[in-house]
Amino acid sequence: MRFEVSAAFVVGVLLPVLETCRRGLNHWLVDSTTMLEDYLAGLLLLFAAIVSLRGKRNASLWLVLAWGSVTAMMSISFLDQLESTLRGAVLEPQNGLVFLIKFLLWGTCMLSLVLSFIGAQRGRAG
Repeated sequence: MRFEVSAAFVVGVLLPVLETCRRGLNHWLVDSTTMLEDYLAGLLLLFAAIVSLRGKRNASLWLVLAWGSVTAMMSISFLDQLESTLRGAVLEPQNGLVFLIKFLLWGTCMLSLVLSFIGAQRGRAG
C-alpha cells in the first residue's frame, strides 16, 4: 500500500480523535465548527483511502481532493499555532506538544498531497 493511502487511514482516524482529546466532547457545545471540520476531514480521508484500496477508477482523484482539502485545513491550523507560539499570545496548556503534533500532521499532509498528485499523473489506484 502506498504511503499516501496508509497515511489517509492513519490521519483520517487521528484528526477527530486528537481534536476530541485536545478539546473534549463538551467543545461541541462551544464551537461545533472547529470540531466538525476535523471530523469531516477525517471522514473524507477515510473515504478516499477505501476507494483507493478497492482500486476504483477515480481513486487517485479522490486522494488528491482529500489531501488537498486536509492540507489546506492543516496549513491554516499549523501556521496559526506557529504564530501564536512565536508571539506568546494566550498559549494553551501543552502548547509545545500541540505544536509538534500539528507540525507532524502538516508535514504528512504535504508529503501525501505531493505523492497523490504523482499517483494521479501515473493513473494509479491504491
